[in-house]
Parts: sequence; structure tokens; C-alpha cells
Amino acid sequence: AGSRFGNVLHTALERVDFSAWSLWPNASVGVEEVGQLEATLRSEGYPDEDVADGVEVLLPLVGHTLTVALPEGTRLCDVPMRERLVEMEFHFSLRPTATADLLALLHEYGVLRQRNGFGLRQRLEGLVTGKIDLIYVHDGRFHVLDYKSNRLPGYDADTLAAAMDDSEYTLQALLYAVALHRWLRFRLGERYDYAAHFGGIRYLFCRGLDAADPTSPGVHA
Repeated sequence: AGSRFGNVLHTALERVDFSAWSLWPNASVGVEEVGQLEATLRSEGYPDEDVADGVEVLLPLVGHTLTVALPEGTRLCDVPMRERLVEMEFHFSLRPTATADLLALLHEYGVLRQRNGFGLRQRLEGLVTGKIDLIYVHDGRFHVLDYKSNRLPGYDADTLAAAMDDSEYTLQALLYAVALHRWLRFRLGERYDYAAHFGGIRYLFCRGLDAADPTSPGVHA
């Protein structure tokens, strides 16, 4: 548990070979994949005597994450490497904006409804920067995906929606959408059509995923 193990999970999902998990849990993953999990635990400072226990916890988390059905009908283990972009870093400028105006706009669309300010700042401006866990393409549409290791009391749709609001992931998702939109507009030029190319946002709450459950608990889209 804790942020350190959350870092381990994120790093493991960056390093493993997605396709090697396609038959999990009906077939064991290879020695190389288990080795990646062990190396990731050690890289975060877990001692050797804890590595085996760590792998026991980590392996099903990674397995369910890579094999759970996504809303568009694919699984991450089925998305070819050439159609995935890991940890895309983005930077875009925010023009000087009164916080009251920004919050009014966000509230109009149901984002950050509980927030009434950004500290003592009356105006926001500067460079917005971050990294997106994963961008992947399916049927010509680009999707943003973010992994979360939160422990929640449940992983049904209502609980996930509340967690998105409580942790302000709704704002994070909006920023990611803007970043991907601008990147696609730059890369595709005049061919870019938001309705045709932007697939949506997926948040995977990895502790609640169950690839065998067709209701896909833990998937917020």
C-alpha cells in the first residue's frame, strides 16, 4: 500500500510487454515478465525479502489492468506497441485568466463543483505541464488512459464518479483531453477531426479491476 507501491505499479505498467499477458490468468506469464516486476520493486527500494510478496500482489494488478475489457471493446494487451505512447509529456500555455471566470466555466460543465478558489490566487497564467500515463489508438480513435492505485470502499460506477470528483481527477482528465486535442491538431493538421479522432478518457482504478467481470468494475470512462 501507499504511494511507493503506487509508483511500483505505474512503473511496472511502463516496462512490461503488454502482449505477453494476453492469455493471463489461463496461462502463466513468462520469466521475463516476472523479472520485470521484481526489478521494479527493487528500483523503488523494496528489500529482497519483500520482493516475492510484492510480486504476489503486483502480478494480478498488472494482469487485470492489461486484460480487462475497455469500453470500446479492446484490451490493453491487444493494442500493438506501435499504437501506444507511454508517458507523453505535454506543455501548453494558459493565458492570464481570472480564477472566478475559470471556476464559473468549470462549474457550468460540472467540473470542480466543490472548489471555490485556487488558494489566494486571483488570476492564473503560465505553462501547464504534465505527463499522460498512456495514449493508445483503437479503430483510428485516440484514447487517454490513466492508472490509479487508490483504495476505495467499492469500485462501482457511482463510487468511481465520487472518487473522480473528490480527488479532482475530473480537472486532470480535462487537462489531458486538451493536451491530446492540441497534439492531434498539430500532428494531423487539416485531417484532424475531433469527433472522428478523439476516442475519450479512461481511468483504470487497478485495485478494483476484474477482467472476468463483464460489468468492468474499476473502469471509469
